[in-house]
Amino acid sequence: MNAEKIPNDQKKPPETTRKKKSGCIVFLLLILSILLVLTSLVAVFGYDVWRVAFNPTLVKQMLTDEIINSPLVPRILEDLSLRRAQERVESGESLSGVNEPDVILLLSYVGYEEWDQIRSLVITEDFVTHVVSVSVDGLYSWIDSAEAAPQFVWDMSELKERLIDQPGEDSIMIAYEQLPECTDEEVADFTGRLGAVPLGVEVLYNLCQFPDPWYEDQVDDYIHALIDINQNIPENYDFNQLIGNTGLSGGTLAAVKTFLRLMRFVGHWGWIMPLVLIILIAAIGVRSFGDLGKWVGIPLVIIGLLLLGTVLLVKPSLLEMLTNAISAELSDLLHSEIMASFTRLSDHIFQPMLIEGAVFLGVGVILIILMIAIKPKKHNQTVQVEEEA
Repeated sequence: MNAEKIPNDQKKPPETTRKKKSGCIVFLLLILSILLVLTSLVAVFGYDVWRVAFNPTLVKQMLTDEIINSPLVPRILEDLSLRRAQERVESGESLSGVNEPDVILLLSYVGYEEWDQIRSLVITEDFVTHVVSVSVDGLYSWIDSAEAAPQFVWDMSELKERLIDQPGEDSIMIAYEQLPECTDEEVADFTGRLGAVPLGVEVLYNLCQFPDPWYEDQVDDYIHALIDINQNIPENYDFNQLIGNTGLSGGTLAAVKTFLRLMRFVGHWGWIMPLVLIILIAAIGVRSFGDLGKWVGIPLVIIGLLLLGTVLLVKPSLLEMLTNAISAELSDLLHSEIMASFTRLSDHIFQPMLIEGAVFLGVGVILIILMIAIKPKKHNQTVQVEEEA
């Protein structure tokens, strides 16, 4: 018995053989896909920041290396010297005034190379490691505590010992050698002031290198001034004292604590929401490779492109904005060094993000290729069956 041939005008077009989704379902899938993009970006950013910021060993290693090996600290000290020198010019301080010299004025002559030498003399790797370790551990403990501010104390004994020992004297000599030699007028000013006071009254030297017979006494004055400074440094420096000096309010610290807790939560659990959204999309609208490519593949491509764009295009602008926010009035050299420091530290976050973005993009492209390649094949098979019938 031959099957009855269906007239051509009664054949269903191939595109109507599948039941179309209702407008509400399509709209829902569109919303879910947008949410998938947004939550995935938050999850990736949160995870990469958490992976670095809440890794005590990595944080200690990065900060210690930045303080000891990078030019950042000498550049900061150089900038302070430049600012002090500029203040002297703007305020009209006399180079031969009775209030000179002191160690702070002496340091206004110190440049980057000299600060780098002083750092290597006075600040040891053990001291930096101690300060960084105590600070990082104290910060992590504070996050989950009820304390209003981080509670930790720096042991300053090693630094104090080096300041009053040979490294301190060598540092004074490095700074002293940056002073210009005294002119005849400056020597005459000093001797004139010396002769105008009773015997035994101290007369401060001008801010220049005096020749003999005053050279040794001038250097000894600077060394004793450094000893006086050292006596004002406590053996144990309470971090809360530093916070009080910076004027940070309790509300600011509470906001920082809340942000750190939120960042930790997102880093731990941020992946759950994108996973739930993918399951919902699959349950509601994925019935073929075409659906998979449309509702999952395209969002993954968008996620990958946004991640890659953030690393390659947005990251430099973000770092520049952050640098400008904290160093708008600093010297160009220090500004550049802070920017370089931020770049080195942020690479621990952004470099893995580059790989993650490529993975998202690659998986999304594969799903879209499957959507395009498999759909025409099914269409041709349907047409061929209908023509044979």
